[in-house]
Amino acid sequence: MTVTVINLTREELIESREKLLHDLRMTTEELRDRVTHETATTAERVALERLDEIAFLLGEQD
Repeated sequence: MTVTVINLTREELIESREKLLHDLRMTTEELRDRVTHETATTAERVALERLDEIAFLLGEQD
């Protein structure tokens, strides 16, 4: 099995997060609220997972 490793800079991760939120037209808090209250679309749920991954990679997870 082959594993592909993708190296991203801190700046690329931040840009990715900003673009994702811009495309969604909402803040992380608004998105998390939609997921919590089960009003989020599948795409929004996937986006929140990606935002959480980015936060983890940036060392921002609590």
